[in-house]
Amino acid sequence: MNLIDKAILEWSYKTTKGYPDINSQEDMALFESMFGFNPTVTELDKREYDVLTDKAKAVAEKIMADFEVEKEQIIPASSKHIVIYTKDRPSLLYSFEQSGKYGPNLLNAKGKFKVDGITITLKPTGEKAGEFFNLKPQQLGISLDKKISLDTLKKELVGGISKNEQLTPLQKQALTYSVTGDNPPSPEEIAELSNGFFNEVRKNFGEPHGAIIYGQAKGADSVFFPSAGNYRLLDYILYKGEDQIQVSAKAAKTSGNTVKYEDVLKLVDKQNGDVPNDIRRFTEIISNNSVYAGAFAAIEKFGNQDLKNRVKAYKEQYPQFPKLGKTPDDVQSHVDRISIERDFVKYLNTEKPELNFNELFNQFVAVKYVKYDISKKTLEPSYHVIDAGRFNVSHKSKNTPNHDSDKLGLDVKEVK
Repeated sequence: MNLIDKAILEWSYKTTKGYPDINSQEDMALFESMFGFNPTVTELDKREYDVLTDKAKAVAEKIMADFEVEKEQIIPASSKHIVIYTKDRPSLLYSFEQSGKYGPNLLNAKGKFKVDGITITLKPTGEKAGEFFNLKPQQLGISLDKKISLDTLKKELVGGISKNEQLTPLQKQALTYSVTGDNPPSPEEIAELSNGFFNEVRKNFGEPHGAIIYGQAKGADSVFFPSAGNYRLLDYILYKGEDQIQVSAKAAKTSGNTVKYEDVLKLVDKQNGDVPNDIRRFTEIISNNSVYAGAFAAIEKFGNQDLKNRVKAYKEQYPQFPKLGKTPDDVQSHVDRISIERDFVKYLNTEKPELNFNELFNQFVAVKYVKYDISKKTLEPSYHVIDAGRFNVSHKSKNTPNHDSDKLGLDVKEVK
């Protein structure tokens, strides 16, 4: 039996039916909890409307009539994949689910449907989408999986800005100036740039730009950007001759995404380190359960009696758990669940020293955290470095009633 067959068999054993169903939200959530990704979610291409087949166009026209969607909002990913870009995905998602005409929702809070062989995906747009400006290294045409000089990186970054179709001329001028120092916008023009633009610059553009300014400061001569997911907790490697500096790129003024417990343990195991039994068991529980069920399962093993009693009362009040809906009537079930989860996090951080990851993280995570910033007044880039061994990690929940899709993880800060 090969590795893929073993993975599918393990997934099958845990499904309700005894076999996986790609159209089942529960089965796909289980797959994501076991293997760390959802195979139904991909980076979507953007194509002209006329690429759609006649059958897909008929579905698109029905969608426009049913939900007052404009033709300009539909940017297909393929001839049979309708992608609808909307500023209010939750409302449109609810309308799709209530209509019952487009099949079951395959991606829960995100929204993916399939009807008559035509796939329909709902994507947020506008700056609140967080990925609106296409500023990730791969979107800017930065070379991946090979060493390139810092000069080459700078040329690719400037070229990527120039070719970017999401940026306005002013935004292009601002980013080009921040990289090259040439042709600065006026203070009045800089003041026109939005907070959403700066947030995404810090989050995504800061990865390649931070590599340039930090690499130059360290005297590095080249850099290596791995494809997504190839290196745990690492975004790029700087080289100074044969010496390496491994970097995890972060946005300044934010705590960033939580670090997965299993990613830390995999680094420890790779270096033949010792993981306390309680930490390994806790990590397995969070990893092997869904977003909704993980904290409650961990409470059963590690929580105090008050938390256990609250979980029991919750399950009695919401017998559909862990299948929580997303309609307005379901909001309170999420509010109550998250309240228990957050109190559990406080309990972990204050009363469970045996589940503290600090020692493991500082001993076995060798990356430097480079936090990139850019001035909203001058466009001057800057960075702050947290060196290996200077981390202060704690348990964290990122979930809110409107964003209930993240497992518990580790919040990483600098030791004060």
